[in-house]
Amino acid sequence: MEKSIRWFKQHITFFKLLFVFAVLMIVIAELLSISKTISLERLQEMFDRIPLWQLGIIAIVGLLSVAPMLGYDFTLKKLLKLEYSNFYIFETSWIINTINNIAGFGGLVSIGLRNEFYGKGSKNSKVISSLTKIFVFVLSGLSIYSLLSFIAVEFFDRSAYVKQYWIWLLGAALYFPIVFVLSQRKKEGLLSGLTFKEQLALIGTSFFEWTGMIVTFSLIGYFLKVPVSLADSIPLFIAATVIGIISLIPGGLGSFDVMMILGFSSLGIPREIVVLWLVIYRIAYYLLPFVVGLLLFSRHLFLKLDNRYNEIPRQLAIELFHKVVVVLLYFSGMLMVLLVTVPEVFYTTKWLERFNPFGLHLISEFPSIILGFSLIIMGRGMAARVKRAYYPTIILLVLTAIYAFTTDFSLVTVTYLVVLLLMVIVSKSELYREQLVYSWEWMTIDGIIFGLLALLYVVLGVYSLPTFQRHPHPHRPKFVDFLLFPSEKIWLSGFIAILIVVAFISLFTRYLKGNKKQVSQPLDKEVAQTILQTYGGNIDSELVFLGDKELFLYPEEEPTVFLQLRTYNNKCVVMGNPSGNQADFPAAIEAFVKRCDRLCYLPVFYEVGENTVLTLHEFGYDFIKMGEEALVYLPEFSLAGKKNRGIRSLMNKLAKEGYTFSVLQPPFTADQMATLKDISDSWLDGRKEKGFSLGFFDEEYLQRNPIAVVQDAEGVIVSFANIMPTYTKESATIDLMRHHKELAPSGTMDFLFVHLFEYLNEQGIEYFNLGMAPLSNVGKYRQSFIQERIAALVYEFGSEFYSFQGLRDYKAKFASIWHPRYTLYSRDSWILYVMITLLIIDNAPPKQ
Repeated sequence: MEKSIRWFKQHITFFKLLFVFAVLMIVIAELLSISKTISLERLQEMFDRIPLWQLGIIAIVGLLSVAPMLGYDFTLKKLLKLEYSNFYIFETSWIINTINNIAGFGGLVSIGLRNEFYGKGSKNSKVISSLTKIFVFVLSGLSIYSLLSFIAVEFFDRSAYVKQYWIWLLGAALYFPIVFVLSQRKKEGLLSGLTFKEQLALIGTSFFEWTGMIVTFSLIGYFLKVPVSLADSIPLFIAATVIGIISLIPGGLGSFDVMMILGFSSLGIPREIVVLWLVIYRIAYYLLPFVVGLLLFSRHLFLKLDNRYNEIPRQLAIELFHKVVVVLLYFSGMLMVLLVTVPEVFYTTKWLERFNPFGLHLISEFPSIILGFSLIIMGRGMAARVKRAYYPTIILLVLTAIYAFTTDFSLVTVTYLVVLLLMVIVSKSELYREQLVYSWEWMTIDGIIFGLLALLYVVLGVYSLPTFQRHPHPHRPKFVDFLLFPSEKIWLSGFIAILIVVAFISLFTRYLKGNKKQVSQPLDKEVAQTILQTYGGNIDSELVFLGDKELFLYPEEEPTVFLQLRTYNNKCVVMGNPSGNQADFPAAIEAFVKRCDRLCYLPVFYEVGENTVLTLHEFGYDFIKMGEEALVYLPEFSLAGKKNRGIRSLMNKLAKEGYTFSVLQPPFTADQMATLKDISDSWLDGRKEKGFSLGFFDEEYLQRNPIAVVQDAEGVIVSFANIMPTYTKESATIDLMRHHKELAPSGTMDFLFVHLFEYLNEQGIEYFNLGMAPLSNVGKYRQSFIQERIAALVYEFGSEFYSFQGLRDYKAKFASIWHPRYTLYSRDSWILYVMITLLIIDNAPPKQ
């Protein structure tokens, strides 16, 4: 006998599975038999007759009915003295209980999950012990209702079918009294260790849990107008639940349902109604809370991953939500306009009908076009990440949902808009920009969308006029028939709506722009001069004193670095490398990029060196090589050798003719300035001055530094070049290099350069910068960027219009070193618009 008992204990799991399998087979066979007597068409018809508000109330009640189960976990928190927050207990309790409802296996899933969530801070044995104590009281509420049901069927006149389950009800009714008595008498063991107050809390939790189930089930029957009394339905419900628990099938699925179908059928209720009742009950009490539990579990898991990986998953998720919101806003807006423009497409094309989240009849009124275009505008505001777009987007989505609800209600439509609204709320942190600067790139995209929608609407509206339809063309494609409008009045009202939308676009864009803020500040010459004298500069630093650019100072208080720039559209074009303390360059560039981003501008760094390229590469900037700058190493410069024989000959010739070189020191007299102005005008020969990256003739600017001049034998100045300091001993350069077209002989500039090299070498300057040779050595490799390959073609074949190669060859006569220069731009910019901006700024008349 002992061997038999031992063998049975060793194989207890097998017998449990065998029992569940046998019950499951019986249930499946019974369900298959029942399904043959049910009409699915009638089931669908009955469901369609249920008002939506009733389904909503059922869903809410179903969710509230799960809430009492949270009491188990708050009791467990006290027993184990857990330090988790109340919200954590609420979240995990909901997850555990809703999963257990569906996959309970007699409560084993519940115990396993609670041990996983709460067992880390306590000893495993203590957790299991506490969970077992709680689990014993879980069925006390069912036991109380079983006792009440037993009394109802035994002592009152009830259905004979229900009465046959008295033994099940009695057995379940005895559970609670036995457990309660034992818990009072036992001082040690499984049922010990709980205070009377804790026992009452668990009993109350269980009672209200089962009350919630009964209320949810009964409410559904009431809305379905099932002609059965609660005195019959509740005992049957309790008996079926008891049998479902004993079957060990997760959620009593199948065994419970079979009993309810057979029981209510015996009471004269049509099986289709009973099946519908059970389906709605399963959805309301099991499925919906389980979905909420999955969402909470996903959140819980996501937060753990987020903490583990330094919040990177959260940032990526919010970024993804933001991009999805932008796409959906554009998609929704275009779809709403198209539903007005070509409504017949959505009637005749099945896949479009399924793809459309809006009802087919939803968008057929005047407001729809306004809402459609407005959604596109909101999409632009969200795409630009402007703070001001947040609340208008929410308001518009709410208005759209209200319009959808009142015009042609569709659950899919409202759900879609609600989800979109929630995604907007979640992605709020992505909206950080203080204003909108409408870039050419965005104007192009939105212009194409608005233009095509408006053109499509107008063309189809005109095409649908009666005059077009009286004389149809014999070769007109047949597919055009479904593009016709229901009436011309609808089209006219829509056209008026487009005009209104144009006005709204202007107003909304103006609202998003706000009070326009600039990245830079006006030139403060004293601050710039202090930075250059204290920390040094570069070959472009002196250009700041032309007054045609603004400054970005870093830091704001006691600045050590400045960037000189000009803003056009949404492009902040920085001229050259930063000036000032080189140690602060990376921080200054970072601060500048961040400020541009916050104010909705895109930086463009024009003609910068390799160090700046490496810094901006970390910010994800693209770059294009603009050319190479020529440097002369002054200590080793010499005219000796065959290469410079022509220059030596020229120098000797001009010297014999009485031409001399000298450096004039400021301040210059009015007569000297007049002479220089005459030379500059002769050199320009009617052409307009350029600015930004080049100097222009400005007396205040020229008065700042020495000017190298060439004079003829009579002492008349025939050419000049202003020397630009770099505020270091490392290099120097010139800016304006001009000669009188009539008075200056050929070779004057070579004469000036050679003497200037000698003069600067005596001043201790190492390098002379001859400036950049545009497009030199750009895109010469097959693997070069496509933009640079195109630039190489311009260099190769554009010499007819601009002497690229000639300029390179001229500077190569003196230069021994070539340094590349680059233009860097954000990947959000289009290279075409970057180049157009540079062309405009570089060729704009200087601000005198």
